[in-house]
Amino acid sequence: MRYALFFILILLSGSIKAQDDLLAELEVLAPAPSKSFSYATFKGTRVINQQSIELPGKGVGQFVVGHRFGALNDRPLYNLFGLDVAQIRFEYSYSPHAWLNVGAGRSSGSKTYDAFTKMRFVRQSSGSGWNSPVSMAYYSSATVITTPFSDGFDHYFTDRLAYTHQILIARKFNDALSLQLAPTLVHFNLVPSTQDANDQWGISMAGRYKLTQRMALTAEYMLRVNSLDGYHNSGSVGIDIETGGHVFQFHLTNSRSMADPQWMMQTPGQWNKGDIFLGFNISRVFTHASPNY
Repeated sequence: MRYALFFILILLSGSIKAQDDLLAELEVLAPAPSKSFSYATFKGTRVINQQSIELPGKGVGQFVVGHRFGALNDRPLYNLFGLDVAQIRFEYSYSPHAWLNVGAGRSSGSKTYDAFTKMRFVRQSSGSGWNSPVSMAYYSSATVITTPFSDGFDHYFTDRLAYTHQILIARKFNDALSLQLAPTLVHFNLVPSTQDANDQWGISMAGRYKLTQRMALTAEYMLRVNSLDGYHNSGSVGIDIETGGHVFQFHLTNSRSMADPQWMMQTPGQWNKGDIFLGFNISRVFTHASPNY
């Protein structure tokens, strides 16, 4: 009996060890819980004037045309509600990496050229491990105006330059609603007087509400903390329509200029006085390289 009990104990211990080994093996072979990242927080790389958290994919270029007609209250019948008067902007950008986008553009307002970059460093996620409730990116641009100075003084080339810096913080709450905040610094090399600050601060607020699979309402507002006299906060509302590789953005705004420093800190128009401009953005993407290159 003692030998039989001893033999049974040996078998049980072997069985227990085998079960432990099997469980350990299954634990190794079992797939780890997946992590998912948010996408299409906004449909385009711009909300309206404001840059969004989105970037073109790796190896993808994007051409954007922006158009702003004249003010609706500027001799509406004579100018056909602003359709006879327009400003235009072209830009092209490319993403060498999924997190990096670089580009350049030209705006007819003040005949302004610009170069810009956008770098996403945090992406909203859920699932295993550490997760972020928001996506974050850094956006920066440099602009140069090329129209003649009208004050009669000699100027350095650097007087034409201005720089913009933003931290984009966005969250996609569900399939319909996305919101974004963007603390903003605009530095002007030249300001009207010594009493005016070269550094202008503000915070941009933007949102998107999805109506259908291919249509969404958008809005944005730039709240200036300090700025030059005679200018007002920029506010815009619009609608996005996606058609395959194109995104059409139609909007109403009190900012006619489309270069960053101008629409952010130098908007002369006011909504309550009818200084409203009809405009649109059209974007088209081009795949230059395979995402796996």
